[in-house]
Amino acid sequence: MSNTEEDFLQDLEGDLGSFIGDESEEDELSKLRSYIDHYQPVKLSNYQNLDIQDVTSFPKFEPSINELISRPNDEDLAQTLTILNSLTYIAQNEITVLHNLLKLIYGVKFGELESLVPQPQQFADVIRIIETNEGNFETDAQLSKEQVLVLNMSMKSSFQAHVNVDKDKVLQLRDLLMTVSRIRNEINSFILSKASLVAPNLCLLIGPEVTSLLLSHSGGVLELSQVPSCNLASIGKNKHLSHELHTNLTGVRQEGYIYRSSLVQEQPLEFRKQMLRMVCAKVALAARVDAGHPQDGQLGLHWKNELLEKIQKLREPPPGISTTKPLPVPEDQPKKKRAGRKFRKYKQQFQLSKLRQLQNRMEFGKAEQSVTDDAGEELGLGMAKSLRNVPVTQGNSAKMSKAMKRRMDQVNEQAKTFMLDLGEQPSEKDNENNDWFKHHMGDK
Repeated sequence: MSNTEEDFLQDLEGDLGSFIGDESEEDELSKLRSYIDHYQPVKLSNYQNLDIQDVTSFPKFEPSINELISRPNDEDLAQTLTILNSLTYIAQNEITVLHNLLKLIYGVKFGELESLVPQPQQFADVIRIIETNEGNFETDAQLSKEQVLVLNMSMKSSFQAHVNVDKDKVLQLRDLLMTVSRIRNEINSFILSKASLVAPNLCLLIGPEVTSLLLSHSGGVLELSQVPSCNLASIGKNKHLSHELHTNLTGVRQEGYIYRSSLVQEQPLEFRKQMLRMVCAKVALAARVDAGHPQDGQLGLHWKNELLEKIQKLREPPPGISTTKPLPVPEDQPKKKRAGRKFRKYKQQFQLSKLRQLQNRMEFGKAEQSVTDDAGEELGLGMAKSLRNVPVTQGNSAKMSKAMKRRMDQVNEQAKTFMLDLGEQPSEKDNENNDWFKHHMGDK
């Protein structure tokens, strides 16, 4: 056989192999599309008679998903990302179904566990640790110290060890949940690497990590553009734990994917709530722009700079307030003075009189004499014994201020003047006598 014939056969085999490879890829894509179009989550109304294999069929498509992710060419990137976004949405639904089934089966034995550990992966790991007695809650299940403490206390009170559950079924459900979660994370990693090509405005606005999470949750750019801005903040929000508060210092309840973005986290606590609202509004606009196949991300960058300028103006103090520093707060405590002629004289005003000092003393073994005041109250005399012959204390008598002295002097002067005026005028009796004599006797 000549070299020309050999080359022809090799080319023919290569073309045939590539054709078979393209057909296999099309078969995998058709399988995934068929699975997405006909997907229906399983109903748990009759979960007691439900077989494990009938709960989810998502792990069966793992080879097809891996082949779709490992494609070297980016010719059908938009189509690939659309399929992967739909698969992440299905994976999230499957995780929810498996989580609910675990809660129904294990709730008979430990019903309080679902409120203590709301995350599906952590919930499944805690069940495995309890049933197998292998591992640690804090390291293997990645629980916080507060959760471990509350979980241990709850196990002593509400855990029913005598109740039997199907251990093998529970562990198989846990393995299925972890498998679906792992596949979903692989898809999210691929979407993260390609997010800038699909949604450039969103990537420049909130970053590729948050963009990939939003796309994976909603199922694509088109589906994300249909979500109202008021609902974007709750996407990715953790469920409320029974031992934690609903809000923190920021006052934000919807701490989802957008709240964890660097654009919000870099702001002070008092401005994060307002920044979250503005970012959600711009994310809704950027998603609608990206859904129309944009060429670049200039709008996303422009909106990001606009938000930073707005928050910078909010952080600036009002123009009417001066920037001068206020005076320090004066000390309320008076200065300590222990000596000096003026200070001794000042302290003398508050000293007890000699009478009060004797009244506060009592002789041992002798009855105390007492007197009754005008109000009828009995006053003990102590060692004073009598109100007479008690030395008068100097320096602690009540004193009037200069203003009061001035007023008293003025009042005294007015009283003296009034009394003098009364002395110079004749009395009414004298006036009556004078009038009678003048009438009867006449002037002589």
